[in-house]
Amino acid sequence: MGNNFDDQEPRTRWWILITVAIVITVVTGVFFAWRGSKETVPTKQTAEPTKLPLMANLPPKEEAPKPVPPPYSPDAPLLEQVRKVMRKGIDPQAAVELAKSLPQKPERADAAFILLEYAGEAGHAEAALIVARYFDPTSTDDSGTIIKDPAAAYEWYQLALSAGLPEAQNHLSELRQWVQKEAARGSREAREVIANWQ
Repeated sequence: MGNNFDDQEPRTRWWILITVAIVITVVTGVFFAWRGSKETVPTKQTAEPTKLPLMANLPPKEEAPKPVPPPYSPDAPLLEQVRKVMRKGIDPQAAVELAKSLPQKPERADAAFILLEYAGEAGHAEAALIVARYFDPTSTDDSGTIIKDPAAAYEWYQLALSAGLPEAQNHLSELRQWVQKEAARGSREAREVIANWQ
């Protein structure tokens, strides 16, 4: 009986070793099969996006217009010279004289505006009138990158009048006629300017 037990022990060990080897082989095979399938599945990053057809009743989406670049770089030499003068300090009359003497360059109107706006805000009547012309839609003077604005033109003309320049009244009359025409055409902005006109 003791011999039977001794004979069975080596067989049991063999069966255990064989079972462990089979389990390790199966686990390794499953692991490599899983890893291989994970690498072959396309990810969201590599998959091409699906293009949906446009709906027939919707117009195609228009691209936004590209912004128009300024006619010169923001740090154009003439502008930089004017900024330096402003940083050092200048009186209003000298600012007006400098604005009038600037050389004819693309950025001249904007450089002059910086000087004239400063002088106009300090109460210089002529400067206020010229700044009003920059904003006045009836003016054909070069206004650089300054956008026409009848409300701003009105305010600057009023400032020129109060500073003692009666010539501003003629320009105000022309501006009022223009604003009334625009208001009659349905311009909300023109109606607001007329409503605030004194």
